[in-house]
Amino acid sequence: MKFWPLLVGCGILLLSGARSREWTATDGRKLEAEFVSTTEDSVIVKRAADGRTFTLPLKSLSKADQTWVKEELAKNVKPVEGPYAALLTGEWALSEDDGLPFALFGAKDLGASKRYPLVVALHERSPNAENGKQLGAVSKSFSEPARYEKNPCIIFAPLGYQPYGGQGIAWSKEPGIKSLATIQKLITSLPIDEDRVYVVGHAMGGMGSCQFAVKEPQRFAAVVAAAGNSGRNPVMVEIFNRVPLWLFHAADDPIFDVEYTRNVVDGLKRSDTFKYTEYRSGGHDIAERVFKDDEVHDWIFQQRRK
Repeated sequence: MKFWPLLVGCGILLLSGARSREWTATDGRKLEAEFVSTTEDSVIVKRAADGRTFTLPLKSLSKADQTWVKEELAKNVKPVEGPYAALLTGEWALSEDDGLPFALFGAKDLGASKRYPLVVALHERSPNAENGKQLGAVSKSFSEPARYEKNPCIIFAPLGYQPYGGQGIAWSKEPGIKSLATIQKLITSLPIDEDRVYVVGHAMGGMGSCQFAVKEPQRFAAVVAAAGNSGRNPVMVEIFNRVPLWLFHAADDPIFDVEYTRNVVDGLKRSDTFKYTEYRSGGHDIAERVFKDDEVHDWIFQQRRK
């Protein structure tokens, strides 16, 4: 009996003991085969009849088979260890690094054998001095349960502490410098995919997102900036011809004039890594509109560092 096509798998294999079982494809076709190993996107099986090995996309399997694979993954998860492991609780956890307050989100069942995207979420200008209150539409959109289930990741939301946050310069000054240093520590200590580190933000956070990528262009795989950017200059244009950037702005923004973004658009319009969305209205507070859009999240998680 023919089964679905042999495909090449990818990612880190999580091994388990071999056992024979009946696998069912989404169209009803069946195969008696031993489970060999699995990745995030596929499962490797060995056909009992002739020992032939198949790599099958998980999405091609029945719901029952997908559930079985998830259960096998859970049994074989190697726990995350290190200085930040205790912050992976399935809730927003508050901590501090070198005087930088920050919030971190990661599911408690993340395993050390896999690698997960890191999302750096930068907040807007604010006089807030309390860690945890920087969490809003930008950061929380990535931890929303249904969206997180689709794209499990680790989310880092630093606080642009005072006086920098109230002045609107946090990410170009001390909090930004410390944030970049903490990002490196997180990558070193947690199971983070270095090819999928993203930085996103609104207003001051949008400007900071662009500034982070300009400072460390080899670090970030994609940038999303709403109602703020670091302006048009030769260095920025050169970098964002290589680093995917999606800018958002409302034409009636009374705080950060849309013309600043239009000037950037003019400099980057020939780049195939650049996207721009301009709303007719919405003013300056467009963070929720942008980051509640599933298309934005899909685009972000498709990007990989080149």
